[in-house]
Amino acid sequence: MNKKLLAVALATAFAAPAMADGVQIYGAFDVGVVARGGSDNGVTTGEGTQFQVASGLNGHNGIGFRMSEDLGNGMKISGDAMFGFALDAAGNAAGGGSNAGQGGFTAIYSYLALSGDFGTVIAGRAGGARAGFIKKYDAFGGFGVGNALAVQGNGADYADNVLAWITPEVMPGLKFLGAYTTNLIGQDLQVRGLGSTPLYAVAALYNNGPIDITVAYEKLWSYSGNPSNQHVQTVGASYDFGVIKAMGLWQHLTDATQGWQIGATAPIGEATTLKVGYVSNELKGVGAQNECKKFAVGVNHDLSKRTRLYADAARITSDVNSACAADGGLTTGSGLYSSTGAGRDNATGYGEWGMNVGVRHTF
Repeated sequence: MNKKLLAVALATAFAAPAMADGVQIYGAFDVGVVARGGSDNGVTTGEGTQFQVASGLNGHNGIGFRMSEDLGNGMKISGDAMFGFALDAAGNAAGGGSNAGQGGFTAIYSYLALSGDFGTVIAGRAGGARAGFIKKYDAFGGFGVGNALAVQGNGADYADNVLAWITPEVMPGLKFLGAYTTNLIGQDLQVRGLGSTPLYAVAALYNNGPIDITVAYEKLWSYSGNPSNQHVQTVGASYDFGVIKAMGLWQHLTDATQGWQIGATAPIGEATTLKVGYVSNELKGVGAQNECKKFAVGVNHDLSKRTRLYADAARITSDVNSACAADGGLTTGSGLYSSTGAGRDNATGYGEWGMNVGVRHTF
């Protein structure tokens, strides 16, 4: 299956960064140990247990820059760019195994935004709608062995060449998103027939008090090989009860995949949060045995406002033709940042169970 069709993504709904005028430097150092084992019903090429030191297991690993300036008359210009690197190795563009192409220093996201009474207009490389929403309603946030995105379709959670408009609130808590990319991944091509993938997305976004709801539709054109198009529907929601936050999502890619996920996070005291998630995805048109399922549990423990310990564990069950076979249900990275570097270890395709532990420090 064309992975670009599974990588349907575009700008998520985010407002311009809330900060005072000037430039802010931020980032994170994230490193840990991953273990995987089992044969995954014969899908993976090897058996036994595999250990590795890896980075970016609990969130983006890298350094970023934010800027903002008040233009007057209610208008503001702002920008944000984060550059990823692998904390545990030098550049690995020629590396093998789980690190292939993942060790470089490259932009994870980078955009410029203009906001005012009209809402926010964004241009650049921005968060992907489908993949971004999968992460939003995932108790693991798209990272570590427990993340839902690896099963739902490990595609591009950041899209290139984005133009997006987020409306101001049309009623309390409700905004709309309209976005378009001339080419989903990579620079725009001079000849459309060479493989460009234009995409547009529309979404309704409701966030008011404990309730968060997203309803989105996307359409992707692929001009690689035989021209085709892909329709995507996504519905996600969460409710914060205080003692527990419950969340879920359903997504459907026409003639490709259909998946759903549920999860919850629960604070235990002031410093510890428990995480649990279940995700299922079914490929269409590849036979009767095509489902992948994953159950995961984890814990975050904050030693301070900036330093966190974390541990996750997950187990997958999958059919031979499943999404796990295609993309690696225990992939620890969050989507496809770029083809040359990502600032984390992708670690795809190892077995049917996995665990990771690590430490994360933000600044």
